[in-house]
Amino acid sequence: MKRDQRIYLGPRLHQFGIGYGTVFYNGVHPRFKEVAELCPAIDALLVPISNAAAVRRELAFDYAHNMRGRSGKFVTFYREVERWLASASQRKQEKTTSTINIKTHA
Repeated sequence: MKRDQRIYLGPRLHQFGIGYGTVFYNGVHPRFKEVAELCPAIDALLVPISNAAAVRRELAFDYAHNMRGRSGKFVTFYREVERWLASASQRKQEKTTSTINIKTHA
């Protein structure tokens, strides 16, 4: 029996295998719990299926799936996740470029 159906309505989390619209039945996957601990706003974007339409209206996506919402708590959570993803990507890029060692031969 399926109960506690929830849908994730936040930015794509490619590195964790979680996309916009991922549905969880009877609890969440351990991988989702792992990423939600890193950024609590992610957990706030996991909403009951019955609330999905209202949250989607608040986020106001266009045809290219760009979030156009301007106000509301879910807009705030969505932008927080976007900032977290951008900073994580930047940290990863800095880490990669700082470990490059180029040798030249004479």
